[in-house]
Amino acid sequence: MHVNLHSTVFRTYQHRIYPTLEQKNELDVRFAIEDDFFNQLISQANVWHGLGKTEAEVKHQIQSYPLETNNNADRYAAEKVRKRVSQLAAKLFCGETDKLKPRQSNRAHRNAHFAYAGVSEQHVAVPVLGTIEMEQHRMPPKGAYIFGATICSDCYGAKYYIELHVRMEPQMVEAVPLRYGRVVGLDYAQDGLYVDSVGNRAGYPAYRQRAKSKLERCKRAVSRFHTGSHRSRKFKRRLAKIRRHICNQRKDWQFKKANELAKVYDGICVENLDFAAMQRSQPALAGKMNDNAPKAFYHKLEQKMNENGKPMVKVDLYYPSSQICSACGYRVGRVPIGQRFVCPHCGTEMDRNHNAARNIREEGIRLLDQ
Repeated sequence: MHVNLHSTVFRTYQHRIYPTLEQKNELDVRFAIEDDFFNQLISQANVWHGLGKTEAEVKHQIQSYPLETNNNADRYAAEKVRKRVSQLAAKLFCGETDKLKPRQSNRAHRNAHFAYAGVSEQHVAVPVLGTIEMEQHRMPPKGAYIFGATICSDCYGAKYYIELHVRMEPQMVEAVPLRYGRVVGLDYAQDGLYVDSVGNRAGYPAYRQRAKSKLERCKRAVSRFHTGSHRSRKFKRRLAKIRRHICNQRKDWQFKKANELAKVYDGICVENLDFAAMQRSQPALAGKMNDNAPKAFYHKLEQKMNENGKPMVKVDLYYPSSQICSACGYRVGRVPIGQRFVCPHCGTEMDRNHNAARNIREEGIRLLDQ
């Protein structure tokens, strides 16, 4: 049997580009235009929120606020910025922040949006800039439609990338027969990303923690020099490159681990956790959680499972997986993080995350049977 797993498939392909000096100068102009649009709307959103307007009224004002545009490229950029500011405005009304912050012109990562792009083997053509040399790893699939592109300046202008936003036709994937013996549950763990229902740990290497000494040295070096000086810019660029390298390492590891799990198991069960709320309620966990990036990993895992025609079940956020004994079903109650699970009813003792992963697996199988 073949199943259509997606009505529409959206992908992003990122490639390194090498703009000329003239193109870099034009990109700086495009970056400044989008930053100006963004800061105007952010400033107005803060004012409207302070006047007591509702969320719907603020979003309507954002869409109707006049921005000075001279051509189609400016109008498309303004549309993308309005969409982004509308998303950020929701934070004002859910209690995440009291005031939205404007963009700084000297930040490490800047971007500009374009309505379309043409791709050849080693070049990409975008509006305003023309043809740019590109280091391409793989072409978008045949029949894919490029509906937009984003050019990013990273590490304070040291590197440039283009992200091609691609829309593809629905893919018919052959569904794999589900064997319950090859269904696994995953429970999020601060140490190593997750623990599965068999008891195995993911073993995430914690790349940010490994590079902590390098990051601290660069931060100290930046603080020693005057802002805007040559040495200050030099160490800021070096710091941004280290952060970029950590991000690339994490993405590579997560994709490989997700692909490995999708090949081994017929079904995967995870908890539908609100990681943003967890960070707000427990700030001490934020550093490790940002290093693990569990939400990004689950997204990659779901993508790989769909590509292989296998289900990924998300157990409800409020399911008490860590409070129930996986051996006898007795509800023990809240077990603190880092403490071993001990059942007073049957005497079962095991790792807290291992017990939770087993419960997540059983609940996921129940959902699959419905």
